[in-house]
Amino acid sequence: MMQKLRTDLIVKLIPIRLLIINADGLLTEHQISYDIQNQSLNNGQGTKALKKLYVESIAISTKKSEALSSIANRLDIELLYQSVFQKDYLYTKLKFEHSVSDSEIAYIGGELSDLSIINQVGFPVAPADAALEVKTKSYYVTYGSGENAVREVAELILKAKNHSNGLSE
Repeated sequence: MMQKLRTDLIVKLIPIRLLIINADGLLTEHQISYDIQNQSLNNGQGTKALKKLYVESIAISTKKSEALSSIANRLDIELLYQSVFQKDYLYTKLKFEHSVSDSEIAYIGGELSDLSIINQVGFPVAPADAALEVKTKSYYVTYGSGENAVREVAELILKAKNHSNGLSE
């Protein structure tokens, strides 16, 4: 059975054209298992499915590592910006390059340095292990952390964009 999505989430998620992920959280040690009634997508399938709906996924990180590159590759994220220390500048640049407005962007971030972007985007998301200040400013807090948070948000966007037909089971 398909879980019904709240109307407010559908309204927020339908316009999304860009998903930006603070990739530093993808390397969490204690990832929480996430499953919506055994219908969740495998990691990577969500971002692949988003591409079919013209939603681009981009990861940014203050770190530089092969592990992040590997995770981004597994999640089918083509754009990974590493060693980013001016997130606000990159955010503005990405908006311009992808011709999107704030309301068309979902952002997953859990660090205090993410707050300036969280306060701008149309759908701000905090993973389960985010700082409390970030959770209070986010519209949605995921059940999972790391890759599971990305999958959860991808599923929400997919369900919102396909709410009239639902996802194939």
